[in-house]
Amino acid sequence: GVAVFGLWLFNSLYTVQPEEQSVELFLGKYSQTGTEGLNFAPWPLVTHEVIPVSVERSEELGVSRSNNREEAGLMLTTDENVVDIDFQVVWNISDPATFLFNLRDPQSTVRAVSESAMREIIARSELAPILNRDRGLIQDQAQELIQSTLDAYGSGINIIRVNLDKADPPAEVIDSWKEVQA
Repeated sequence: GVAVFGLWLFNSLYTVQPEEQSVELFLGKYSQTGTEGLNFAPWPLVTHEVIPVSVERSEELGVSRSNNREEAGLMLTTDENVVDIDFQVVWNISDPATFLFNLRDPQSTVRAVSESAMREIIARSELAPILNRDRGLIQDQAQELIQSTLDAYGSGINIIRVNLDKADPPAEVIDSWKEVQA
């Protein structure tokens, strides 16, 4: 009896670190969010999932992958020029309950929403400002658009920042573009 009680108690107690949050499920449905420290969830009626919420995750888009060139970075501007964009989206979890239950694949969702938002912003812009002075503005607009879209999805994701790593003409025409600029 003592061994069975010890096993039940072992399965019912769990610890939540300061950088984590837990979600408790009563018979498989959301019950509550656990607090930091030692928590009690009477197993098997109540189960729990501990999620690291303060860990910064990132998605890099438009970056070359090994020997194959990924075409995701090529985007069309409003003045019908093509620009090669590499950017990074840094995110974390703001609400673990909605994060767990509202999106099937959060990483792919962040990736798709980020690419779509950046394409929309680049399509409204002209090439010269993108290459020269509007990088900070583009980063801010992308962060706002990505966050508002993810909020509309009820994703439980917080966009921390968008880093515009590269904005250049495509590699095939960059030498010609530099000659024209000179």
